[in-house]
Amino acid sequence: MSTVKLREDFLPSTIELLAKRSGYVCSYPGCKRMTVAGSDDRKSGVTMTGVAAHITAASRKGPRYDSDMSSEERSSETNGIWVCQIHGKLIDDNPSKCTVVELRRWKAQHEKWIFDRVESGTELLNRGVCRLGFGNVGVFSNDFRVSFGRNNVLVGDNETGKTSFCEILSAFSGGDHWKQFNHRFDFSKGAASRTYIEMTHSSDNISKTVRLSPQVTATGRKLASHSRQWVHIEVDGCPSFDWPRTMLSVLYFENQLYRRHYSDPKDNFVKAIRYLAGVLGTAEDLIWDSLREELFVNSTFGYKFRRTGHRKVDVLVPDGRTFYLSHVVLGFTEQQMAFLEIALKCIKSSSNRKGWFLIFDTAFFQRFDQVRKSNVFKKIIEFEGGELQTLFCLNSTEDAEVLKSVQSDKWINAEHFGGLTLHSFL
Repeated sequence: MSTVKLREDFLPSTIELLAKRSGYVCSYPGCKRMTVAGSDDRKSGVTMTGVAAHITAASRKGPRYDSDMSSEERSSETNGIWVCQIHGKLIDDNPSKCTVVELRRWKAQHEKWIFDRVESGTELLNRGVCRLGFGNVGVFSNDFRVSFGRNNVLVGDNETGKTSFCEILSAFSGGDHWKQFNHRFDFSKGAASRTYIEMTHSSDNISKTVRLSPQVTATGRKLASHSRQWVHIEVDGCPSFDWPRTMLSVLYFENQLYRRHYSDPKDNFVKAIRYLAGVLGTAEDLIWDSLREELFVNSTFGYKFRRTGHRKVDVLVPDGRTFYLSHVVLGFTEQQMAFLEIALKCIKSSSNRKGWFLIFDTAFFQRFDQVRKSNVFKKIIEFEGGELQTLFCLNSTEDAEVLKSVQSDKWINAEHFGGLTLHSFL
């Protein structure tokens, strides 16, 4: 009488192959936990905390079982994914979320991540912001630690803290970004609530962590009336008089094309150029002087510019028309695109070719239609004018899925904090 094999388990050689192809690192998105270490007590000399999980189950009663698979296919390396024990359990207990399609994508994505590091000998994210920590800032009443990829998409409803998150990040670049953050949240006076912000930045495989927290110091007998409030700075855990603000250069696309205060120029495009000059540390007129047609022949989005007077410029919009229009008659979204075009051109011309972080808040990015959002996202992540990190803010998960589809092969993680979700891409 023939017997039916109840489980199609992996052979030891198959398990070893899965572990090696994954670099002995958990393949679950965002985990990256090492799964092998030395052991003085085990006969093998190593302790293994990883498991070879089946993508489609090894037995009929298991999760994601595929009856059409042959015995050889079910026990082959192509039907396995290497994960830590925690995520091995999570995968088996949540088959509706950890589907066959998702598991195969995670495996392929992770193995490419490992291959790229073997090929180049360096981390793909060895320059830029790695993590952001904060607590008791704006709507964020708890402590949070959020990891970044090369490109990032932040999703959440209105009033959930997207702008607060953007301003926390931009504050570390100093200048007007720091002033705006400090003024909005009264940060330097938040000692009683144990407010803090923290950023870890990596450059040439050297990480640096900056932590800012408000402090209060008594200067007399009565604390209430004789006290000094200040911002305590720590760099890599040690007190410091300042932090290296030049390690992060931020372009924060938010409300530059809105007139928010009576002191703002009536021409919002002038306000936008003024902001750009402040970030770049140059004079406004030098940027206006650079707006010449021949400089934008190879522009990112196809816009061209022709200076016509003092703080006046004509723009050729890439919509099929062959004539230039004054910047003051452009529609709002066309002004946005023209401003973005100029900003990217300035980055290409800047002496700082490293460390740029482009932040697109919803006040700027959400005004585009879905097609333009996808186009801007695609062009920015393909930009070849220096090393960039990006953060795009959206109100809807539908829009986020559209952007994810543009870079689905490089999506690595979705992290939830407060009422927000941050999607990270390599």
